[in-house]
Amino acid sequence: MSYRQYLTYFVLSSFSAYLIYSSVKKIWNSDQEEKMSARRETRSVTTAKQSSNYKFYSGEIASHPSGDFIDDIHRNWFGDYSKLEVHHGYIQWLFSIFESKGMNFESQALTKAEAKLIRDSQDCAVRIIRSYKLMLDFYGMRLVDIETGEIKRAKNYKSRYENLSLRSHNFLRITRIIISLGELGFRKYKQPFVEFLSEEVKNGALSACKRSLEMFWKPMLNEKSAAYIKKTLETSDEDREESVFFRDVPNRKSIELEEEQEVQKPSKKAKK
Repeated sequence: MSYRQYLTYFVLSSFSAYLIYSSVKKIWNSDQEEKMSARRETRSVTTAKQSSNYKFYSGEIASHPSGDFIDDIHRNWFGDYSKLEVHHGYIQWLFSIFESKGMNFESQALTKAEAKLIRDSQDCAVRIIRSYKLMLDFYGMRLVDIETGEIKRAKNYKSRYENLSLRSHNFLRITRIIISLGELGFRKYKQPFVEFLSEEVKNGALSACKRSLEMFWKPMLNEKSAAYIKKTLETSDEDREESVFFRDVPNRKSIELEEEQEVQKPSKKAKK
């Protein structure tokens, strides 16, 4: 092979190799871009899901399934005992917790990042109190002091206590509420709630709740126990930080009990 032939062969070979390399690189880059795009899309969906509880309490999204926006739930569901009893997809939204999303597969477990966002929001704080009052009324109780969390019986407590005693799935709801109060910034409400339940069990009004009280509700006050940590997934006091509602009283959103009672919809006749 002459020098010229060798040079021509070398140039053609190099050029062919370059074309092959360019094609392979183009395919590889295209594949990588698709993978990165898929990751971005997955990350976007994941982020949206991880903030769903905060968005719900901010009034941006509705609960699912067959739910509603938080303010409409407070406005339209208060006193609708039939709906609150048979609907099993709202409690996970009203009282989200770190542990799990419960039996509602369209809800999400509370993340620690969004829990902090909720604790730092006056608007969310007011809505949490309204959610708490909604459920207390459902159980025949009422919040009489938003500072201390003091609870008393509601006027219709006898019929509501009967419903609570006969439908034990509400015991699970109460456990969730106790845990959620602490994680959403209302830790100081937990003890008054459990103490009130304890008194009602002791005097026989809620004797059917005794087992849940001793095995589940009272233990949710012992924040140092291994059982508490395992159940709640709380690892430090930061996970139970007080809501801005208590930290920034001068700039607190108005939530006077008397004013709220005037705008609340009267309780419906249905008791089941």
